[in-house]
Amino acid sequence: MSAGGPELSVILATDRFDTIRGTVRHLQAQTAGGRLELVVVAPPGGLDLDPAACDGFHSVQTVEADGLDPAGEIAELRALGVGAATAPVVLFGETHSFPEPSSLETLIEAHRGPWAAVAQAIGNGNPQTMTSWTNLYLDYGPWADPCQGGPLEEVPTHNGSFKRELLLEHRDELPRLLRFSDGVNAALRERGGRFCLEPRARTFHVNVSRPGSWLVERVAAGRAYAGVRCERWPRRRRIAYVCGSPLIPLVRGRRVLRDIRRTGRSGELLPRILPVLGVGLVLSAFGEFLGYALGPGRAPWQVGEMELHRMAHVR
Repeated sequence: MSAGGPELSVILATDRFDTIRGTVRHLQAQTAGGRLELVVVAPPGGLDLDPAACDGFHSVQTVEADGLDPAGEIAELRALGVGAATAPVVLFGETHSFPEPSSLETLIEAHRGPWAAVAQAIGNGNPQTMTSWTNLYLDYGPWADPCQGGPLEEVPTHNGSFKRELLLEHRDELPRLLRFSDGVNAALRERGGRFCLEPRARTFHVNVSRPGSWLVERVAAGRAYAGVRCERWPRRRRIAYVCGSPLIPLVRGRRVLRDIRRTGRSGELLPRILPVLGVGLVLSAFGEFLGYALGPGRAPWQVGEMELHRMAHVR
């Protein structure tokens, strides 16, 4: 533990310490380890931290999330973590995303600029299958490594870093805003927030790749996103999006192919990725159709369970 205050708080929502042990090990290896605050948010009984595994940080906080389901309410747990954090910058870590040793030091330096949020470059942590590559580009295409740095329109909530004081301006709405990137990005932009991508900060993201899990996850992710997105929409707008959902594969497919070309992976992935990508796009669009038509249902819980226990869903 060092003398001054921490410079970056890493917020990890979990059900128990073993779930985040691998992520904590990578955080311990950070060159900025002594400048980091680890904030672990878990239900009662899940805060049995291993002292040796948490050694080397500036400080460690535990936050008890009584009555919250870590799988179904990850955004709510993260909002509690923001409230408890003490560093000026917060990073929403994941159980299955492992930053390079210098990544968080680079994020700290980037946040000295005028940015409300800074994104890391997202590498593929399990690049052996086309299902993994499909998920990487569907979920993180604009930030997929390698990438150019500079200003951008959106920072992902997962693996994104944010000025804490700006998030706290939306304290009452924060659990809802953190469900998906659209919400928190729009709220920050409305108050003049600017975003950037720092390509020297890289994390390796492990993607769902087991076929059965992947099929479920693609539908659930689409439904959870659409169901939350349209919660406050008028009925007419929801109907319009239900009718337009068959066009989603075309729109998203063009973006994915553009990102594959931008990252210089055309020779590596094309045309092998196309059949899997086509299935993934259709499944995601079907999920969005369900979300706009029927609401999120159990989809947020399904997605959250795969977020927490990703290694059980990796081929």
